[in-house]
Amino acid sequence: MRVIFHPDFPKDVRKFEADYARISEGLAARFRNEVDDAVDMIKSAPFRAGHYLNLGSKIVRGLRRRNLRAFPFFLLYGADGDRVILGAVIPSRSDPLTWLTRFEEPGA
Repeated sequence: MRVIFHPDFPKDVRKFEADYARISEGLAARFRNEVDDAVDMIKSAPFRAGHYLNLGSKIVRGLRRRNLRAFPFFLLYGADGDRVILGAVIPSRSDPLTWLTRFEEPGA
């Protein structure tokens, strides 16, 4: 399985980690560990690690979300035959539609 990170994925992690660091270094470390654990789960079992993205009016079967356990975020990723694309770390209150552009094919 080939794992691809969208160029903005690490930026998302660093941004939210820095937000938590302003509160507590320990909280930032817990956030980072939870993101790392979720990434490891996705890498090891991408089709079982998360559920399909539900937009309310439709389910996007090409994309999945992996909720973090203790933080109000989820990882948005795509999985097909031989690759996983980790696209974004998203606050749970955000509209996932605004993040779907990370999965568009260049030139599409």
